[in-house]
Amino acid sequence: MTAPEENDSQSGKPEALTWHVDTERRLLFIHLNAGITDTELTKRVPMIWKNNPEIIWYNVIVEKNQHEATSSWSWNGLLTVAQEWQAYARGRNPGKHVAIVTENYWITQLVDKAFGTIFQGSNFKCFKHKEDATAWALEGPRLEE
Repeated sequence: MTAPEENDSQSGKPEALTWHVDTERRLLFIHLNAGITDTELTKRVPMIWKNNPEIIWYNVIVEKNQHEATSSWSWNGLLTVAQEWQAYARGRNPGKHVAIVTENYWITQLVDKAFGTIFQGSNFKCFKHKEDATAWALEGPRLEE
């Protein structure tokens, strides 16, 4: 499954947010490029789970493009996404693992100090390498079948 909007940019630039689902491993991958804004966070991220309700049970890997540092998202945008997630998830899938791949010091500080507070019930951890992030995300809770 892939985002229908995965790079329909007329300018040839990559979209600020793309995603795909690995159904076999039950992982959601979100990739953030330069230029991600609050509008894109608050509109596009909730649409991922609203259009694909099965991913509520999936663990998540978020990749921040290491080479593109410029973005315009804010704490308020993140809070809005967190509030929508809490309303949508209603406590389902406690302990969800959300791995963030980044070398950005400030993002690692936010994750360590605040993400668990606003996304209650989820576990967050930063990694420098996607392989390590994926391994940790795979250790997260799974829906029993």
